[in-house]
Amino acid sequence: DALPYFISEKSIRLFTKHHIFTAAEIHSRYEILMDNYCKMINIEAATMLDMTRKDIIPAVCAYVKELSDGVNAKRAAVADVTCKLEEDLITKLSSLNLCLYRAADTLDDTLLQVKEHSGCVQECGEYYRDSVIPQMQQLRAAADQIEGLMSKKYYPYPTYGDLLFSV
Repeated sequence: DALPYFISEKSIRLFTKHHIFTAAEIHSRYEILMDNYCKMINIEAATMLDMTRKDIIPAVCAYVKELSDGVNAKRAAVADVTCKLEEDLITKLSSLNLCLYRAADTLDDTLLQVKEHSGCVQECGEYYRDSVIPQMQQLRAAADQIEGLMSKKYYPYPTYGDLLFSV
C-alpha cells in the first residue's frame, strides 16, 4: 500500500529537490521493491501450498484413521459404548480438512492467474495484495483450526508452545 506513494509527484519533488534521487532512480527503486514484494509473496504462497498438501492434509487423514479405528475397536469390545467424542472429532477434522484442501486449490488457481498481471509491477503487486494474500489467510485459518484439534503426535510442525518453551 505504501510503495505507490514512493513514486508520487510530491515524493519525486522532495527527493529531487534535495538531490537524494533522480526521478529515474525513484522509479527504478520502486520497480525493484514491488518486484521483490511480488516474488516474496509468491514464494510464501507456494511454500504454504507445499506444507498443506504434503504435510498437514496427510497428517489429518492419518489422525482421522486412528480415531476411526479406535471407534471400531471400542464398539467391538462393548457394543453400546459411546463414541460421541471421537465421532465429533472425526466429523470436525474431516470437514476442516476438506476446507483446507479446497482453499489450497483456490490459492493454487489464484497463483496461476498472476501471469495475467505480470506486465505492470503495480498491477501485479495489487493482485498479490487483493487476491493472493486473502486466499493465503483463508488457508491459514483452516490450518489453525485443525492444529487446535490434532494430536501432537500427528501434527507435522511444532506448536507455538514448543517454539516458545523448548529453547
